[in-house]
Amino acid sequence: MKRSITFKMAILGASALTLGSCGESNEEVLTYDSVEACIGAGIQDESTCRAEFDKAKTLHEEVAPRYQTSSSCYGDFGYDRCYRQQTSAGSFWLPFMVGYMLAPRISSAAIYSQPLYRPSSDPSRFYTSGGVGVSTVSRDGRAQVAKSQVSQPRARTRTVARGGFGARSTSSAS
Repeated sequence: MKRSITFKMAILGASALTLGSCGESNEEVLTYDSVEACIGAGIQDESTCRAEFDKAKTLHEEVAPRYQTSSSCYGDFGYDRCYRQQTSAGSFWLPFMVGYMLAPRISSAAIYSQPLYRPSSDPSRFYTSGGVGVSTVSRDGRAQVAKSQVSQPRARTRTVARGGFGARSTSSAS
């Protein structure tokens, strides 16, 4: 009987360790609401700040949450915080990009820039196009974000009809 209790305790302990290690680790990134804020922080040089902003702005058109109606977009981001994008296939609504993230900051020579958004439900915090929040940002732009959000985001290929930024289904290109 003693052996079975010891075995059960070992299994419970191993399960707890396994579950505890499932939590995703964070990585330090740089986040800014403008090129000027990036330059002013003094961590990256001016040319890097400008080039990475341009990359994030271009990427914004591909990865931003898409909505079929203005009211759906306004519901997630607030009135007049969305714009209509016209394409040959039709039109959809996108939120305005309100910042950008440079990641990873330290661990790699490659920097991935991506656009950031501020939903009306949490206007004091940046969110990625996937709806993942960025931790509190320090004065020089340093913040923490889930490691899975450090890589280049995937382009959105489908417009979503219902609201709920970060909590809706999307289809992505591989």
